[in-house]
Amino acid sequence: MRLKDVLLIANNNKGAEYKYLSSMEDYMAILLRAFEGSETELSHAVQELCQTKENTQYAEIYLAANKIFHARFCSDEWELRDFLMGNHGMTAGEVSFDKDRCTNECLEVLTAYNMDHEGHPLNGALHYEKMEYDFRQGEVLHNLNGSDYSVLMVLNQNDLFLMALKSGQFLIAEGTKAYARYPKDGIYSEDCIVRGIEWDRGIYLGNNLSEIDMDSIQKEYGINRNEVQEETSMDEEPER
Repeated sequence: MRLKDVLLIANNNKGAEYKYLSSMEDYMAILLRAFEGSETELSHAVQELCQTKENTQYAEIYLAANKIFHARFCSDEWELRDFLMGNHGMTAGEVSFDKDRCTNECLEVLTAYNMDHEGHPLNGALHYEKMEYDFRQGEVLHNLNGSDYSVLMVLNQNDLFLMALKSGQFLIAEGTKAYARYPKDGIYSEDCIVRGIEWDRGIYLGNNLSEIDMDSIQKEYGINRNEVQEETSMDEEPER
């Protein structure tokens, strides 16, 4: 299961509140029971849920005055972490996580994205395998800390000029490497492999591109610098 296929569910059942993670298939079973005999209401509920892929809202399902479901598709790992830690509009911090209600594949997604059921990082549960990768100007790269970056310029094989998509901040990522991250133990699916980058050092340059001296950056991070990096680089996986 992919991260964006995970449903974030909050349920208030007669005053008892809990949250959990679900597949679309398992949540559809709830909708089918709730709207049995009413195809129009079922269709509207599914449509409202699918629209959460494009917005920040959540779909509400009222089964009774004291039984309400809130649901939305997860947009990224930051939202998943906020949901688990109680920093989300669908839940309050004191709402308990019901692991038994979760779809098993959703729990595998948690492991793949280095989280326990409270959103805290796992210790030593993941393996990082270095990959050969040629970075390209214009592509979007996923940092294994959860953020996405646009490659504005490939300065050399290991150094990139990036822009953080969420904050708009510009930075130079020195010693950038690509990794495949996956669970160390057990059998895992292809969806449990998270591919992304990490770098040795980030130099943050603010949000105003006009104040950045691009000529100086290009001169400093030329091909000669790359040759020095190759002599001193190590192929070990990142320490965790």
